[in-house]
Amino acid sequence: MTTTLEAQTTPQIFELHTTGAWQGQFRTDVAVRGFGFTVAEPEVLGGDNSGPNPLEYVLGGFEGCIAVVVEVVTRERGITLNDLRLNISGSIDLRGFGGVPGVSPSFLTIDGAVHVFADIDEPTFRDLIDETERRCPLFNLFRDAGVTPDIRWSLNI
Repeated sequence: MTTTLEAQTTPQIFELHTTGAWQGQFRTDVAVRGFGFTVAEPEVLGGDNSGPNPLEYVLGGFEGCIAVVVEVVTRERGITLNDLRLNISGSIDLRGFGGVPGVSPSFLTIDGAVHVFADIDEPTFRDLIDETERRCPLFNLFRDAGVTPDIRWSLNI
């Protein structure tokens, strides 16, 4: 068994795996750890509207990522988390996806609101925000890609 110091200095790699099966008409069925979901485009973009599109899954995954980190941090700090509500939006320029040179196909903006309900003071809340944004893998993935999410945090509102 590793000591605390060893655990901090030894990489602890966790691999994630999915499999996808293309179904045609801009639809892919994905399997991960015994779960399944469909990724599809809306009819207006030529799909069959049988599920969220890839970018909607990314935004939903971002909400889930924030929620997991908030829960981890509040547990570590001994804070009782009463409720958590998230709304995340993103914008893209479809010209990038369409192949227009010089136009990025990735998110232009990601913004939203995170509503935390807990009996904590403002300094503790600020620490929770800082620690969550520092430790959230998707927040950092977006930021490292040049699209820092603009998240408005609120406490008990």
